[in-house]
Amino acid sequence: MSVDGRFISHLAIELNEKMKNVRINKISQLSRADFLFYLNLDENLYLSLSTSMARVHLAKSKYNNFITPGGFCMFLRKHIEKGIITEIKALNSDRIIEIKVNNRNDIGDLTDYYLIIELFGRYANLIVLDSDRTIINAFKHIHPFENPDRIIVNGIKYVLPQDEKLSADDFMGISEFFKQDNIGYQDIINKIRGISPIFAKRIISDANYQSYRMFDVYKELYFKETLPTKSSKLFYCIDIFDNNKIYYESLSELLEDQFMEASSLERVKQIHKNLSTYIKNQLEKNVNKLEKLTKDLREAENNQINRIKGDLLLQNNNLIDKTKTEVKLYSYELNEEINIEIDRMACPIDNANKYFAKYKKQKSAINHINGQMELTKKEIAYFEELNQQVLENYDLKDLEEIQEELILNKYLPKRKDKSKTKTPNYDIYYDEEGIQIIVGKNNIQNNFITHKLAKKDYLWFHVQNQRGSHTVVMTNQELKESTIRAAANLAAYYSKSKLSSSVPIDYTKIKNVKKVPGENGSYVTYTNQKTIYIDPDESQIKKLRKG
Repeated sequence: MSVDGRFISHLAIELNEKMKNVRINKISQLSRADFLFYLNLDENLYLSLSTSMARVHLAKSKYNNFITPGGFCMFLRKHIEKGIITEIKALNSDRIIEIKVNNRNDIGDLTDYYLIIELFGRYANLIVLDSDRTIINAFKHIHPFENPDRIIVNGIKYVLPQDEKLSADDFMGISEFFKQDNIGYQDIINKIRGISPIFAKRIISDANYQSYRMFDVYKELYFKETLPTKSSKLFYCIDIFDNNKIYYESLSELLEDQFMEASSLERVKQIHKNLSTYIKNQLEKNVNKLEKLTKDLREAENNQINRIKGDLLLQNNNLIDKTKTEVKLYSYELNEEINIEIDRMACPIDNANKYFAKYKKQKSAINHINGQMELTKKEIAYFEELNQQVLENYDLKDLEEIQEELILNKYLPKRKDKSKTKTPNYDIYYDEEGIQIIVGKNNIQNNFITHKLAKKDYLWFHVQNQRGSHTVVMTNQELKESTIRAAANLAAYYSKSKLSSSVPIDYTKIKNVKKVPGENGSYVTYTNQKTIYIDPDESQIKKLRKG
């Protein structure tokens, strides 16, 4: 853990220097636990309460993947937005930052609010206090029955987390502690608040494992000037590394660099997991539905027995004993005796009509069931295609487009954002002649390049009789064989047959490709096609220059 109490102390000083007397113009929500505070600076304050990447820092990057603000974000907008930051400081030598904001309250008077940011990993929290330091809201509330030793609920005074550790600036107590023998790095962590393993290990290393030297080393590191440093996967607020060091202008720059890639990977993993789970659930639901419909169809197709029972009741009116609830009559059609339940209170004709009504109902149900089975099979094919696209994709933009497709097709709820429509994230390649070839990796991309981007006389390629990517050569000039083979290789590689040999690839002009109306996905029909057989070759694809 690199972000410890000492790191936060240095960070709070840096943020206070840059953000003091700065207005908070707007607060937006990037994800469930990530918020962006727009400031009157060329940087904005990024706050993440993520369980795995909790952090706070100034960010230069531009963000546009906002979500509809939740209730807590709306609360921050009401009480904190348009306020002036008057002070930022670290609390309790721990991973806690306090941001003091002066803003107008509900009746228009200027008052102070306190944002308490606790960066405790999976317990990361943002707590809002009024001028009396009473809790008025929190990102995560902690009730007495959850943790009686740490209560975070509205209406009570905020209390710092309690422990028996020494404060990092309690030099007298720390000096006494280091007079012990055989002190290990875990002992330092357990005794001094806000000390991380890398800091504690550095104390022991610089003291050459001699306890009597550790206090002097501790003071030297404590008062060392801020120098944001990164070494391999580790980073810290001062230079405590031996080699492979990278220095940064500020701790915010260090944190932004450190967490940008990790945050993106986390986002990809999350959306990939969510999409995969949702699609598999839809597949399972539709497969179960198809099994039930198949069973219903078999029962409906066995409806002749009701017609036969009705006929037998009419034909054998005189043989029916009206004192019984069941009669046994011989059917020459089935060549056997069958039992027929009857209503003693009804006449034979009424009993027969009941069976004829069942027969008629089951007969009409067959058409309905067949229609439902056809729709269910299409749903299964559609989600199998999406499942394949998700399995083969770990690109954030591609996954977001699949998510957007599910929203457009009304499987997922619509997001209330006002972001502009983006150009799909299709792949671009250039062959040895410099001719551009584009490849769609999901339905949105396939539909866009085939039906919107490509001109009617461009050549379109697709694997024959199975799901795959739409591939288009973006020129109307006469193509050499090398270009045709390059496009065919891409179409084969981005299909289920990528590991097969002699894969048939159809190609025709865009004007001959028609979207199947009313179908989800990117299903098309096409005519006037030619076919080329290709062995998918990944090494040849790598030679194509990717745009």
